[in-house]
Amino acid sequence: MSTTEFEPYKVDHLFLLIGENPLPNYIAAQILLKEDGTLYLVHSTDTTSKAACLERNLKGVNVKPISLVRHEANSYVIKNKIQTEVKNILTNHPKHTFGLNYTGGTKAMSVHGYRALFEASGVQNPVFSYLDARSLQMLIDRDNDSPKAEAVDIKLSLKEIFDLHDLRWETEPITDPVLPELAMGFAKLHTDKKVVIAWHWWCDNVLKPGTKVLQKKSNKPPEWEWKKEVDSELHKIKEDLIVPLTPDIAIYNLNGKLDKLQTQEEGKTFLENFKEDNFQKIKEICDYWNALWDLVHAQHIEKIGDLLRKYLDASLTELALKKAADKAGFQKLKHLCEWLQGNWLEHYVLQQIKEVSQANPGLIYDIGLSFKVRDKKKQEEGKDKFEFDVAFMKGYQLFALSCTTDASKSLCKSKLFEAYIRAQQLGGEQARVALVCCYDKPKELEAELKVDTEVKKEDPKIVVFGCEHLDNIQKYIKDWIEDNNRYYAP
Repeated sequence: MSTTEFEPYKVDHLFLLIGENPLPNYIAAQILLKEDGTLYLVHSTDTTSKAACLERNLKGVNVKPISLVRHEANSYVIKNKIQTEVKNILTNHPKHTFGLNYTGGTKAMSVHGYRALFEASGVQNPVFSYLDARSLQMLIDRDNDSPKAEAVDIKLSLKEIFDLHDLRWETEPITDPVLPELAMGFAKLHTDKKVVIAWHWWCDNVLKPGTKVLQKKSNKPPEWEWKKEVDSELHKIKEDLIVPLTPDIAIYNLNGKLDKLQTQEEGKTFLENFKEDNFQKIKEICDYWNALWDLVHAQHIEKIGDLLRKYLDASLTELALKKAADKAGFQKLKHLCEWLQGNWLEHYVLQQIKEVSQANPGLIYDIGLSFKVRDKKKQEEGKDKFEFDVAFMKGYQLFALSCTTDASKSLCKSKLFEAYIRAQQLGGEQARVALVCCYDKPKELEAELKVDTEVKKEDPKIVVFGCEHLDNIQKYIKDWIEDNNRYYAP
């Protein structure tokens, strides 16, 4: 922050109105309070935890909570609480200065808190301020004139943003992408929707049956779970797990099974052979038949196979998972499988954003992937966990990106909406959100969500990047950042 610009507006006693997002209050406390000054956190019963969390994060600052209990809309209570506090202060410190930042809290708290301090007896020239989410400026009220706008030059880390909401990461975010060159190759191929569909088919029909088992659940539908060896540490796996990259093996396996069935057991008819063990042989044939490839996809999967041969030592016909996982530096086979199934896109986006940062020093910083968070307050609702895919900071602005290799409109829209809600929860109105996906009509999806969230069509705070953007996503992300700079310029 610029101390010089805000020095005239710093006060001894700063009142903050606590709402759902403590970020504006945290910024105000950093730049508008004098050294050894005191903050007064005016909150209701519903925002008691927000006030307590803010106090914990304002280390070394004198803080005094002022509870309105359930009277956040009661003008008399608000006025009485603030003016009583002011009166007590002036008794001992008649020359101390006062300020109110009215960015947070309810509308009633803003109106009546403003009046309370303005009309308080003995207060000379109180400083009223508001953090404008649009221009990212602190607006300082002036008598008979427009507010004085000052740019807020303060940098927060992603950890500080999460800490303000009392949210903790389950694991440290990833800062170094895995297999970035291979991920880039995947991205270039996924600009073709036929490749998108074909690779999804391979993951669902070849990789998943080879690495997972369908487990029955009591009173629940069956669920796919990792095989024991796939969820084990690599050094504990004795035999490698092989998955085919061409249709030849599936055809070979089916033909082999049919050849065996041609030899009938002595004394039994062909039909009797099939009826044995509750038609088990028919089931086995069906399993082999289901494993046959859709040949329409084979040519597209072959292109990805070329990449796997180059970067993961795959053969012409198959991928040895343990060997590939070891080469990539994964600790378990399931981590490689998850990467192949779609996590590659997150790692690709992470690498591209890091390159934006390197090419434009000071533009953005604190870039990370996979923010797995557990929210203690929502454990009882069964919604205690959420995850951000990729995020970075620009000043005190949170930029959050959700990534999915899915090409279906409904799932992509759901991912984007969830990311928007979470970003607003953490970063407030200043937050910016993007979806990186394989949907082939990204602008249509973007327009729909803007209507749903009442964001103007031309506002770049929400953006969708589809398969057409993947091979040059670095440029589009940089343009998105600059578009926000221009649109929200003072």
